[in-house]
Amino acid sequence: MSRYSTFLVLFLLFIFEGTVFQILAPDQYGVELLFIPRWVFMVIIFIGIFRGRGTGMFYGIVFGVMYDVIHTSILGVYAFGMGFIAYLLSISIPFFQRNLLATVLTAIVAAAALDYYVYGMMYLLGVTSIQHPEFLYSRFLPSLAMNFSIIAVFAIPLRKWIRYVIRRGEEEEKL
Repeated sequence: MSRYSTFLVLFLLFIFEGTVFQILAPDQYGVELLFIPRWVFMVIIFIGIFRGRGTGMFYGIVFGVMYDVIHTSILGVYAFGMGFIAYLLSISIPFFQRNLLATVLTAIVAAAALDYYVYGMMYLLGVTSIQHPEFLYSRFLPSLAMNFSIIAVFAIPLRKWIRYVIRRGEEEEKL
């Protein structure tokens, strides 16, 4: 069961993230800032740090495809970006596993890299015409602040849950 709990939690978070994005849509409230949640991706980075690069890349590609299908008109942008960034930043060494601040900062750097990568690809492919200053001030910085706030609040329970899933998986393998 623990084998499937990670995917199930990520999938439910993916659905919740899309729902929250619709609620926080700025045009409903007359605000020009856009808050883009990257919670699934930050959890994938946590999982990659604790379970290894292959696991992080796998979940990055799987959920990247889901983002491509649901949120964009171009397939492959999120799948490649999430998989590649998760592979690069899933630094599975004891320092990152023990140091919660390093893990949180790695997840934030990953979310920032993903945002810039997606913006760059969409700009390069002509899907968006938003200039960099507008992207930076109306989307990137507000999203970064929101994502940092969320991961800072949930980092300790997230780490405990991942360690629990790893322990349960090891116990199930022994049986």
